[in-house]
Amino acid sequence: MTQVVLHLGEQYIEEDLEYYFSDERDKNNQVRPDRHIYSMTPFSEHIEMDFADGKVGNFFYPVLPEALDRIYIGISVSLFANHWGASFILELLKHLKPGGSIIVPVYPEGQAAEKDFWSRSFLENTFLSRERWTGFSNISAENDGVMSIRVGRKWPAPMPSSIEWFFKERSNLLLASVQSDFNGGDIATHLKQAFVPLCAMIWKQYSVSAVTERIITQYVGKKQATSLAHVGQDYGMLANDVILSSLVNVQSGVTWHVGERDSHLSDSISRYFSAHTHAQHQMNYANIIDVVFSDSYDVVVVGELYSNIEAEQYRRLLQNAWAHLAINGALIVHEDLSGNNAQVVDLDSIMTQFGEVCYHSLIAARSIEPEVEISQYSLAVEENLRQEKTSKDHVFRVLHKT
Repeated sequence: MTQVVLHLGEQYIEEDLEYYFSDERDKNNQVRPDRHIYSMTPFSEHIEMDFADGKVGNFFYPVLPEALDRIYIGISVSLFANHWGASFILELLKHLKPGGSIIVPVYPEGQAAEKDFWSRSFLENTFLSRERWTGFSNISAENDGVMSIRVGRKWPAPMPSSIEWFFKERSNLLLASVQSDFNGGDIATHLKQAFVPLCAMIWKQYSVSAVTERIITQYVGKKQATSLAHVGQDYGMLANDVILSSLVNVQSGVTWHVGERDSHLSDSISRYFSAHTHAQHQMNYANIIDVVFSDSYDVVVVGELYSNIEAEQYRRLLQNAWAHLAINGALIVHEDLSGNNAQVVDLDSIMTQFGEVCYHSLIAARSIEPEVEISQYSLAVEENLRQEKTSKDHVFRVLHKT
């Protein structure tokens, strides 16, 4: 039996496995993995794997369809109940052999809603495959905190998203990299250098899209028709993902991709999303000085730019964004400041010129409150949440225009 488990990183492997091996969680041995389960992370540089090499593989490296009996999701992974997360599960189902299943941690309804994590109702509403009261549902409650997902009476409907794009295009992207950039030497080393950054890019999209959806719901409204502008370095993936999401009502989006452009990547993303979002999304490639907001937007997102441009340019960008933000809109800023306390202080100083800054967790899609601890099944991740609250170097910053 071929079983794999997804971890956030190698440092979480022991705790993730203990969750599933524990007698407390699986007294009847319903979903307990075997001892030869193969650990994988989204960031591993080990891409020459055979599921029996004793190493930690890269979860996103292409494998054959119907190659796996079971896929386990570790408790270290943020289980965001958003459009990207649902599409991710659907892609994982394609890796399973007939009769195979995905084993996932599931939070009680109240705790799940607090963190915007998977709950039984989220999974059943998204992946229910029976009609009325007949047929076989693809969601099963195995034991406390664990559920199984499998293909039931019929396949769930397609869920176009940036993660579906990635699973469809990853092999083509690797081939394009070899054809255009390979200058001899070790082909495996070249593939690793080309592929691992792509994995990090698409995995980041999971949390960014989840937190953005949650902020839109909280500040603008789940059903309110919404326009969104994004200035960043993601080739338009965020705007397209939230437009496609049924969990918010983003009707239109515009993206400015600032900085270097990979033509293979941009062309692939554009071809994929143009068939799904059509004229709802406008894509621009520009230098920071060329970013000009011409309309009023309900949500403006700025991300992954602070360390690459001058502070004064950044201040003018936020000033321009604030001026073009609609009343009751939200300005969202997410930057990786990587423990740089001076940059944290400077960014907060820039943003407080426009109003009170609210902080939202990148690990759990909810607001950060000084006296409230956010619980998580993983003790290691709970410690990450405490560090996130203290350092504020990876949080989402939100300004609400009233």
